Amino acid sequence: MVYARGVVLSRNGIMFAALLLGSVVGQQAVHSQAEPKLANSPESLTPFIVKSAWLKFGIYDGRILAKDIRRTQSRSLTLYHDEHDAQEHLVVRTVPGQYRLKYAMILPEQTLYLEYDLSGTFAIRCEQDGDFIQLRQTGNSPIRVKLQRAGEQLEYSGQRLWLVLMRMPMEDRQQLIRLMNRLCPRTHVSLLFEESLAGLSRLSLTPVQVDLNKVRELVAMLDEKSYSVRQHADRQLRAFGRPLVGVLDNVDYSTLSTEQRTRLRLITKVYQVTQRDSVESIVATLKWSPQCWQALAKKASDPLMAKNANIRLAELMEVELQSPDSKALLANDEVLFRLR
Repeated sequence: MVYARGVVLSRNGIMFAALLLGSVVGQQAVHSQAEPKLANSPESLTPFIVKSAWLKFGIYDGRILAKDIRRTQSRSLTLYHDEHDAQEHLVVRTVPGQYRLKYAMILPEQTLYLEYDLSGTFAIRCEQDGDFIQLRQTGNSPIRVKLQRAGEQLEYSGQRLWLVLMRMPMEDRQQLIRLMNRLCPRTHVSLLFEESLAGLSRLSLTPVQVDLNKVRELVAMLDEKSYSVRQHADRQLRAFGRPLVGVLDNVDYSTLSTEQRTRLRLITKVYQVTQRDSVESIVATLKWSPQCWQALAKKASDPLMAKNANIRLAELMEVELQSPDSKALLANDEVLFRLR
């Protein structure tokens, strides 16, 4: 039996609760018929935010965003599932220009959380038997994934989700993807990641095509006194296209002037993805990213990929393969270009 207790902050609160109850009971009945053998397992209980489709998450430029949000008023809701001994709690707060959602599913075996707001905050967490896995994204800060397993704590981070997944061993990555499929299944993270990885694997067989000396020359021109010279350099840099973002994501900006930093960040915004990430856009963004090739060069599970990625990383950073500088690239946590 499923029943709901909700507080809806609108004039039609009673009608909404009745319609919601009917919808949830109907969907739960269909779901139970479809999977009778798993009726009491935690995985058989579909989260209400997935069934209701109030939010449709997607990956945009490596960041997790909800673009399709149903218009709704502030409300709170609690659902009880007797057959699972489970509860779901949902709170939505909306004011003009703002939207915030908090959700929790509490079962005897595990607890799931999701949080989202329009400022770019996205967080999901699963706790089970004292262990947990958590992904958190806040504004423009790096995406961070934390795990605790058998008393051991691990953390992975990256500016884009795809880089975070590359840095994770397969077991941890699969655990995170299962959590994302549970709470935001329409992101297709697994398919996009695997196909992008295959595309990057093919690229690892070809030499690096970016002329970093040309990039450095143009970046230096961005600091010239002549406005026309700065504009010419700006246009030339933009002509490199989307792959230049992989370089600009990994630049040591502390060595550059205010003019140079401002113009380079504006160039990055020009090529910001406004559509959901595709395999083509992911590969184009990461093909000149040293942090991408660094992560792939550390893949002990795929020696051939690691070897080819190491070659590409050395080419990209303009160091000799197997030299001390090349080995240091793999040891560093963060690889940055120096354009000055």
